[in-house]
Amino acid sequence: MLDRTIAPDIHEIDAVSLQIAEVTHLDNGARLHIIKNETQPVIRLDFVFKAGKWYEAKTGVSDLTAKMLMEGTVNYTAKQIAEKIGFFGASMDINHGYDRTELTVYCLSKYIDELLPLMLDILQNPTFPEEEFKLLKKRTLQTLKVQRQKNNYLATHALTKLIYGEDHPYIFGFDEHGLDDVELELLKQYYHEHYSTKDLEIFACGAVDDTMYQNFVTGISKLNLENGIKAESNNANKAIVSETNKKILVETPESLQSSIRIGRSFPLNNSEDYLKLKVMNEIFGGYFGSRLMKNIREDKGYTYGIYSAISPKEHDTLFFIGTDVKSSVTADTISEIKKEIARMQNELVPEEELSTVKNYMLGKFINDVTTIFEQCDRYKKVVLHNLSMDHYNNYITTIRNITPSEIQDLAQRYLNEDSLFTAIAGKN
Repeated sequence: MLDRTIAPDIHEIDAVSLQIAEVTHLDNGARLHIIKNETQPVIRLDFVFKAGKWYEAKTGVSDLTAKMLMEGTVNYTAKQIAEKIGFFGASMDINHGYDRTELTVYCLSKYIDELLPLMLDILQNPTFPEEEFKLLKKRTLQTLKVQRQKNNYLATHALTKLIYGEDHPYIFGFDEHGLDDVELELLKQYYHEHYSTKDLEIFACGAVDDTMYQNFVTGISKLNLENGIKAESNNANKAIVSETNKKILVETPESLQSSIRIGRSFPLNNSEDYLKLKVMNEIFGGYFGSRLMKNIREDKGYTYGIYSAISPKEHDTLFFIGTDVKSSVTADTISEIKKEIARMQNELVPEEELSTVKNYMLGKFINDVTTIFEQCDRYKKVVLHNLSMDHYNNYITTIRNITPSEIQDLAQRYLNEDSLFTAIAGKN
């Protein structure tokens, strides 16, 4: 009989074993990655294209192009697409990002043979109907108008502009009139240039049996997206801008709160320091028990929440601190952030605090890879960011072995005040 008075044994996490996909190179140039798990009769299928903001010549084109794919094909109207997805109880989305665009479906595995032809039709035969484009653009402009009334949107947009410079693809959001002159022909051109099977990565995870695998190979091999010349990115040689102006205020005179964003560019996620920086960031502002939260939320009461985050992309990594505070304590909040940075730089992290963060990060990582979809997400990141297959074992090793002196050194090198940019949206 189980004795509940005795706590279970604690085991150290030495390594993690994530499933590695079976990779098939298809005749049309695409790569099919299969991760099998038949625990549940469900499947997720992702088509991932090099068609994000990084490749657009005009702001907003890649975003609107991705959304238009679901607005009608040679064989289906937008309404018919939605009805067919709903009939099978599935979920299908277009996810547009800075570097990639993904068409994703979640469904019961027994219905994937019905939905795969629909996905291929959406990718192969979009019609870009004029009326649907007008409605989409109108909705997007209205959403943008609403978003630009929010201080957190304006501050993040302004910060990324400070860091990257004007017109860089990694700028968050859009300018007020950034989408006004995007025309339908630009979307069609972008589709023909960047939706190519040459660089297409397809990830299937879940209850994939041998018959389904053969159907994937046969069906996807017929996808022909070499109908245009693959254009290279216009942003490949864009460097990070280091302006002398490190601070900006976006005035919103009627606002009672200010949104504060402080940040800079960090190394790529395949660099030597990246994994160590993840640990440093967790201590500083990465979780609810972080130093920023304890000081500015719990001790000073300036905010409901403050955080720091590391956002890796394929060509850069963004580090930023974010919070919303009452306008009258904006300067005090920034002062306290600087004090916490100075403490990271001048004092060694106590062993007890570091041990707590290590245990939290290891436990969270294990918790975050419990499902096949989450494991596929980790594998997908390795593929798309060209990381080592040992990346996550290296992550665990780094967490376990990092020392207080290493963290102090990282803070001195990467949180130097002269390297940080500050954007504030609120009342002057």
